[in-house]
Amino acid sequence: MKISLGEKVNYLSKCPYCGTPRAEGAEKCVNCGKSLLEITEKDTSVPDEDKDVALYQARSDKSASENLKELKGKSKFRYFMDYYFGKVVLGLIIAALVGGLLYTFLKPRQTPVMYATIVVSPFTPTGYDQVMADLEDMLITDPRHQNVVLDICSSLVADYNSGMAFMMHMAAGEVDLLICSKDELKYQVNSEALAPVSKILSKELLDKIPDSAKITVVPTFPQDDGSFIEGEEEVYALNIEEFLKRINGFDTSNKYCVAITSITDKKENIEKVIKYMFDIK
Repeated sequence: MKISLGEKVNYLSKCPYCGTPRAEGAEKCVNCGKSLLEITEKDTSVPDEDKDVALYQARSDKSASENLKELKGKSKFRYFMDYYFGKVVLGLIIAALVGGLLYTFLKPRQTPVMYATIVVSPFTPTGYDQVMADLEDMLITDPRHQNVVLDICSSLVADYNSGMAFMMHMAAGEVDLLICSKDELKYQVNSEALAPVSKILSKELLDKIPDSAKITVVPTFPQDDGSFIEGEEEVYALNIEEFLKRINGFDTSNKYCVAITSITDKKENIEKVIKYMFDIK
């Protein structure tokens, strides 16, 4: 006997056909096999829309889309949440991941027109933003493929991770300028990471920079036997205190300078940056 959703049934005490008493727990007569179920009334307390749930609670040969079309109201919403919601969310997640990967691989690759490592930044947040904006405006001709990098790090001497990161960027040929305190300068000169200013800047530009801003260093180079030999005293950096005062609006506590790395190939852009720092037209 087929029972519809919402109908109430009772078990008969004996078979209405052969009179055999109902065995305990049996739904059919043990003698003739007739049903012992009796439908007594229809349960009107179940809303019609909930009865539609039987479409997907019971086994059916219909497809999910066909079942969804036959439902209505809350039943259709519940069916959608049960069968489609998870798939839709998963599809959106996969689409977002694929889109992100495609953007990462297909977006135009930007090449730095200037890469400066700044050791313990002397700039205020506003000053940093101003310098970045000025350099981008001055050096970038193709915004889709060019950028400016101002990489702030901790002490290259005291912080191992910062020192290793700087060495990796140097090995990759990326760093053009080093902005640091005078305390950090001598160590980088001795490691041969920096070039004498005169080897990069033109004599005409160098003559326009005040002598008071030129910082000379006598490099010392370690030998295999543990001894050191001294190199020639040369100008390895330029004091930028006046530039920082102009950008930040106040004096900095440490004496900061700008030095040029020994690996840079951006002489023209470096000269533009130096002119900008020293306000040379």
